[in-house]
Amino acid sequence: MLVTIKRNIVLCALALMHAACAAPLHFGESVDLSGRLALRGNEPFIYPVVYDARGVFELEGMTREQALSLQNQQVKVHGTVTRADMHGAQLPAVRVESLQREGTSVPQ
Repeated sequence: MLVTIKRNIVLCALALMHAACAAPLHFGESVDLSGRLALRGNEPFIYPVVYDARGVFELEGMTREQALSLQNQQVKVHGTVTRADMHGAQLPAVRVESLQREGTSVPQ
């Protein structure tokens, strides 16, 4: 039991150190995201998001057709942060400059 407690303490400490070292995103910063693209919202007000390891990011600059065709696909996104405040009611947002799915480039 003592070993389990020690192991849990070490794991918690590592998790806290990782969270503390994560650099916050800033407006205008170039960023690379990787994760599953999904659509949020209700018709006709849907918008694309990507579930990255750092959280959920709204994707700006994609057409509705592009978002629908890539729904639930693993993607890599390169873009510029347009909304960095992750503590409010809105998601952080990225203006898409390039987007790749399964090793192929999707034109923007």
